[in-house]
This record gives sequence, structure tokens and C-alpha cells, in this order.
Amino acid sequence: MNKKQERKRIFKNQYALKTEELFQMRQKLQIEIRRQDREKFLVARRNYQKDSNPYNDEFKNEFYSKVPRCSNIKHLDEIRTSNTSSDTGLGEISPHNTSSIPQQLYQLIEGLNSNCVEIQLISLSKFRKLLSGEHIISVQEIIDYCAVPIFVQFLLSKNVDLRYEAVWILSNISTGSTEQIQAVINAGVIPIFTELLSKTTDMRFQNHILWALGNIVVDNPQFRELVLREGNLGASCQRILDANVQPCLVLRTMSWTLSSIYRDHITESVWSQISSTFPVLAQLINFKDDEILYNVCWALSYLGDNNRIEDVINLGVSPHLVNLMMHDNNEVQAAASHCVRNIVSGNDSQRQVIIDCGILTVLKSLLVSTKSSIRKDACFILSHITTGNIDQIEHVIHVGLISLAINLMANSDFQTQRETCYVVCNAISRCYNRPELTTCIVRQGCIQPLVNMLGYMDNDIICVVLKTINAILQLEKTLAEENNCKNQCMLLIEEIGGMDRITELQNHENDEIRLLAYKIIDKYFAEEDEGYESELNQGFDLSGQNELLNKQFNYQSSNSIDSIEIIDVKI
Repeated sequence: MNKKQERKRIFKNQYALKTEELFQMRQKLQIEIRRQDREKFLVARRNYQKDSNPYNDEFKNEFYSKVPRCSNIKHLDEIRTSNTSSDTGLGEISPHNTSSIPQQLYQLIEGLNSNCVEIQLISLSKFRKLLSGEHIISVQEIIDYCAVPIFVQFLLSKNVDLRYEAVWILSNISTGSTEQIQAVINAGVIPIFTELLSKTTDMRFQNHILWALGNIVVDNPQFRELVLREGNLGASCQRILDANVQPCLVLRTMSWTLSSIYRDHITESVWSQISSTFPVLAQLINFKDDEILYNVCWALSYLGDNNRIEDVINLGVSPHLVNLMMHDNNEVQAAASHCVRNIVSGNDSQRQVIIDCGILTVLKSLLVSTKSSIRKDACFILSHITTGNIDQIEHVIHVGLISLAINLMANSDFQTQRETCYVVCNAISRCYNRPELTTCIVRQGCIQPLVNMLGYMDNDIICVVLKTINAILQLEKTLAEENNCKNQCMLLIEEIGGMDRITELQNHENDEIRLLAYKIIDKYFAEEDEGYESELNQGFDLSGQNELLNKQFNYQSSNSIDSIEIIDVKI
């Protein structure tokens, strides 16, 4: 062993442990950390922490979610739990003493049925701890012992502490399976929850009731209808919102519950009850809190998924959504982008609302982002905008977004290239009555990237590109006949190998691709072969044609097209 290894051994074993022992300890520690993380994931929205005062008004609670949520949002501390020092002889269930669980559960249930408030409170506290974090008993065991109806009855108690423990337990039980949630509903919890929510001003109760209702509605559309039919949820949420002018835990829970309500298909039977909560969303989006903004954006996005785009627009939240696309939190940004995508996929007037909010300026920044996912989402939104009317497409061109999209189509990952391909192809297909706009797009260098896209194994993209190339060749053929000159696009496609690729596609397995390729070759290239070859044999100056081509079509991508001359031509 050399001196370097000896120094390393001494340093690594300064606590009289060998290197191998230290390595094994690290391995065990990593395994334990992964096990704990997995268990934390499995307990869903349950929580547990030993502390002395569960009824402090300055409470805090860690926020878990059953829907996609911000992983990098700074969480609050957990709610404090009861830790009564009284010894009532009920016994303590621990991970090391599980053999007598049925007997101890029976004792706890007897404690719930006791006439002594202190014993009832201790029993409820132990049930809550067992459900929250110790993983000793399951929700199903509690249901099998018929304890759920007892918990529901405690919601009607005059003792605030008993009600609080009961509502916490029921919120944890509501994280179970559909059958387990059904057992809670059968015990009559929903009318009591909605009644308490409409009257109580205690944020602890509001938080757990909203928490439980959110877990119930997200599990099943039928459960959602039951919750909405039992009470005016919109009025209750509005009352809570009016009492809290700053972001807080109950508002975060409310935003998550609302997003859970909107998540599934919205039927006409529940639409009136759901629509009563819209003003709450319109106010929540003004809060500068990542958790709230994230949930509100997803709620609005679910409305768009339900073809309620006009209702989203009528809330007046479009400017906020466009601004949130530039938010510092990536997950808030992604949620806002998803909502904007739904709006721009609507009709021209709905799309114009987003354009008027400055979406094109925002997209110009997002298209040059260093993150591929952000660029792809921006291209997806832009591809929907280029399916709009001529005025909208002309606005896109003059802002310089087409040139950026062409540059990404030539120099980006495939997913981004795919979306930018739709941006360009949609724009060209919609400009059939304005050939000068098509000419402007072609001059920005779209031919080479489009031809390159023919090499991808994606039938949808190949079909779209072939149709676009056909439209460009048709326009240039008309211009060439009017000006008595060569079809420069046809010459360029031949020069860069596009004709060979299209010829190969005549043997493609897809019938539509095969037919499109045949039509292009037959219409634009087959009849020219003989004359073109004779010109080459007579010393046709191809380099001179290339110079002419580059002069007529500026194929270098740029960030602005203001300097491009648009020739007004008619077909």
C-alpha cells in the first residue's frame, strides 16, 4: 500500500471503521431513505407529527395532492396533532406491538362510545395518529370495525376538539379506495360537511373539510354530483375567500379542491353548481402564490378540456394566463401554457382574445428558451394560431415568429421540429387567398427544412409536408408562367435532393403518401425531366441559377421580416 492509499485509509477510518463498513453503512442509509420516500408517497394526503398543541390558531399543515402539483413549491409545516399525557389504560398501539391490535381497536372504539369527553378525545387522537402516519392499521380495518359512523356523529358534537379530531380522521379516510369512500358517504358525511363549511369560520375545519371533499370528488364523477347537490359550494368558497386577503393554507386547499371538481367531464346536470364557483377562480388567480396559481391554472385548463373555452374567456383571466406563461416557477408556467393551448384551439374570435393579450410577444421569448419542453409548448400554441384567419397569420409573420419557427425546424429536437413543421404548414395552407404571404414564408428558408422532414418516420408529418410542398410548387408555377421564367422552387427542390425523396415515397406503404408523392412528381417534375436534362447537356449554368434562386428567395432565417420585399401577385 502506497502512501496515498494509506492516507486515504486513515482518513476514511478515523472513527475506527473500515472502508468496506463505511460503504455498507452508506448503502443501508440509501435504502432506508428510498423506503421512507416510498412510504411517504403511499400515504397520499395523510400527515402526522408529534407535537403538543393541535388547536393553536397559528397552525400549519403540509399540503399533499392527488393531482399533478408543484414539486418545487415551498411547503408549510404539518398540522400539530394531539399528544395528551393522560393515561386512561386504553393501551398504545406501536409498530412493535401489533399482535393485540384487534383487542386494542375494540378498546379504542369502546373509548369512542364512552360518556367521558376526555376518553373520547384520547381515542379519536389515537385513531387519527394510526391513520396519519404510523401505518399500523388500514382504512379498511377501521371500516370493518364500523367506526366510520361513529366518527361522523362526532362532527355534530358541541365539543370543538372532538369535532376537529373527527374531521381530520374522515379527511384521511377519504384518501382510500372508491369502496372505502363510498362507506364514508353512506355514513352521511357529505351533508354534514357542506353544512359545516357554510357556517364555520375556523380555518382548521375549513381546511380539512375542503381537503376531504376534494378527495371525494376526484375519485368518481358520481361522488362529485353528490357533493355539488348537497350545498352551494360556490357561496361557501366565496365566504372563505372574502375572509382571507392573503395566501394561506385554506386557500391552497380550496384551489386544489376546485381543480379536482373540474377535472372530469362536466355534465349539464352539474353545470349550474360548478359555474357558481367561477368567480372564486377569477379572484384566486390574482394571488401571488405558486401553489394557488398552479391549481387555478389546472382548474381553468380542465374547463377548456370540457369545451368551456368561452366560459374561461368570460372570466377575464386571459391576460393573467398569458403573463403566467413567463412565470419563474416552471410548473406554474406549464399549467398556464396548457390552458392557453386550449383557448387558442377554439374559434378565431377566441384565438383573437389571446392574441390581443400579447401572446405573440410572449411566444417570441419562449421560442428561444434553452428548455426544449418550453420551446415545444410555444410551438404547439403557435401552430394553433396559424390555423386562424389571414389577418392573424399576417400578424404572426410580421412579428417574426415564422422565421424563428423555421430556424427551430432546421436546428432542434424532433418533438420541437414536429410542432414547428405544423406552424409553417398551417400558415401556408391558410394563405391560399394571399399568395404574397406564402411567398414571404418561402423566402425565409422553409424549403430545405420541409424536405428534411420527409425523412422522418412519421406518416402524419410526411402527408402534411407533401401537401405544403405541392401548394408552394403550384404557386411558384403560376408565378413562373406569368413572368415567363423557371420555377425556382422546383429547381431548388431538385438540387437539395427533394425530388429523389419524393420519388422514393411513391413506394411508401401508406396509400395517401404514395398518391401525394405520385401527383407531385407527375405534375411538376416528370414533364420537365427531358427539357431539364437537355439544358444540362448544353452547359446550363447551375451555379448561376443558384445565385438567382438565392437572390429571389432569401432562405436565411432571421428574427424579423421587415426588410423582406413582398411582391403583390395574383393567381
